[in-house]
Amino acid sequence: MQTVEVFRAPAFRLALAFCFAVSAATAAAFGVIYLQVSNADVQRVSAVLVDEAAKSEGDSDEQLRRALELRLTRDIRRLDYVALFDASGAKIFGDVPAVPSIPVDGAAHIVRQQLLPDSSGFEPALFVARQRPDGAVVLFGRSLREVYDLQATLLTVLAIALLPTVLVILAIGAFFARRASMRFERIHSAILRIMNGELHSRLPVGREGDDVEKVARAVNLMLDEIERLLDQLKWVGDNIAHDLRTPLMIARAKIARALDEETDAEILRPILNAAVSQIDRASVAIAAILRVSAVENGALGNRFTDFDLGAVCAEVVDFYEPLAQSKSIEMTVDVRGPAPMRGDVDLMREAVSNLVDNAIKFTPEGGTVRVEAETIDGLPRLAVSDTGRGIPPQDRARVFRRFFRGDGDDVPGHGLGLNIAQTIANLHGFQLTVEDNNPGARFVMAPMAKASLGLVRAAE
Repeated sequence: MQTVEVFRAPAFRLALAFCFAVSAATAAAFGVIYLQVSNADVQRVSAVLVDEAAKSEGDSDEQLRRALELRLTRDIRRLDYVALFDASGAKIFGDVPAVPSIPVDGAAHIVRQQLLPDSSGFEPALFVARQRPDGAVVLFGRSLREVYDLQATLLTVLAIALLPTVLVILAIGAFFARRASMRFERIHSAILRIMNGELHSRLPVGREGDDVEKVARAVNLMLDEIERLLDQLKWVGDNIAHDLRTPLMIARAKIARALDEETDAEILRPILNAAVSQIDRASVAIAAILRVSAVENGALGNRFTDFDLGAVCAEVVDFYEPLAQSKSIEMTVDVRGPAPMRGDVDLMREAVSNLVDNAIKFTPEGGTVRVEAETIDGLPRLAVSDTGRGIPPQDRARVFRRFFRGDGDDVPGHGLGLNIAQTIANLHGFQLTVEDNNPGARFVMAPMAKASLGLVRAAE
């Protein structure tokens, strides 16, 4: 990962913005402290000086002189200024050579450049000048050197504290930016591998638990489903090729042999009829495949109305009764009261028909096929059971796949009926499962759980 790419990463930009925000907030906080400390000290000193100047107005010259001398004696740090001037402006006593350029109004005023008592330099000071009844002027002052030194200290502390803070934030931002960039680089590499045909590759996921990981996990689930669908598509394609190639090759062979060897129309007729039968078989397979696609795409699932599932079951049983009798199979229907539901009645009739047809097909002579419809907790439920050979446990998860044919399955068909029934069931919010009927199989169509229903509708 190049350094330039790290600095361009969104994580580093976010860290940089956060750094500026922290710096601004820190500077603002120090600025408030700076102003509060400065103003508080100046206001405190001003109040003291104004109060002392006001109290000195009633003192005699002798008392005032002793008070000023005592003030200078106690000023160990040499911070105080005191002076007494006569009415003409001449200094009588004090460490200030002349009255500063401030109004003589008894208020506090700041002098930026005040000559030090030893004349060694200048410093900022706060002065209060007040005129006495005899015209003399008393002057009280206080050096602001400590206040200004404190202000400089605060600015120094701000600079010292802010620079490491900025550097630490930028270092943390660069670390996380590099980490995020390497993470996205791994994801990008995985995507390129997938695009190049390595469908078994997956996006890397860790333990961060953030939104990127959630998206990566969702994409991996999607890739799992795509890989499964592609495998199923390949499997379906192989089965389609097998199911269509055999009847077409038989039909072609019969027609070619008839054209090469036979000339009598009466002799050609059975041969051509056999060829047509094989072509019809291929056409039925193609029509069944198109039917599954139409149902899955919802092309036939938008005509939802309210109807009674029990009435549909009774209608289907009545239709298949002659076929069952021809195989000496007993058919029973058990409709326990109305089973109202909302959906496409034609599609639901087709689903029930496929289940009943499948049950009759795999039930031997003398067996029984039973169709049940009922309402449980306000929701319809359908069950079709038979007394045939049943479905092995290892095949129950695959029996609803397209073109699935169990081992030793010699019953004619294309393996699409149960897949169509399951597709129709899912379209109506039902789940089709198979159970052991002891003997035989029992297919149950019941409303699926809300979580599963949401996934099905999202997929549609």
